[in-house]
Amino acid sequence: MITWSSRSVVAQRVLYGVRIAFGFILLLFCDAVMRLRKVDQEKHKTRLVDEHALCQMRVQQFYAQRNTYLTGITMFLGLILISTHSLIAQLVSGDGIAEAGSTPRLTTSGPGSSKAENERLKGQLADARKELDELKKKDRDMETLKKQADSSHKEYMRLADECEGLRKKLGAASESKKDA
Repeated sequence: MITWSSRSVVAQRVLYGVRIAFGFILLLFCDAVMRLRKVDQEKHKTRLVDEHALCQMRVQQFYAQRNTYLTGITMFLGLILISTHSLIAQLVSGDGIAEAGSTPRLTTSGPGSSKAENERLKGQLADARKELDELKKKDRDMETLKKQADSSHKEYMRLADECEGLRKKLGAASESKKDA
């Protein structure tokens, strides 16, 4: 049913009619908003004392508000209908999946298309393997560099300790000379 509605000529014409009706409802909404503003302006301009005139003003305001709400809700529901249909049509045709790039689509519409698709996928696999080998090489280089840095650090610490020991001996020797 969903596939039929996304590909049917009748469904497309109905959707076209809904879009035209949406345009008319948009005009009605604009008219209702203008009428509501007009009623509000008249309400603030005039000072009514008569009960009948006051009641008439409230009735006009009620009708203007009602028309504004009805046309607004109808426009909102029309937008929901149009967007839902377009989303379903994209999902059925597979455009949503292909654009997202989550999984490659395999097409077998012709005798040569599957071979071409296989060759393309083999090329992508080869590229991925090359990239994996490069990453493994970089990982090995990084491990080697870490080992070199660690050994350099150990050698530096050994030399720093040796230097400190020599300074202590030198300081002790110079103190003994001062005492003598």
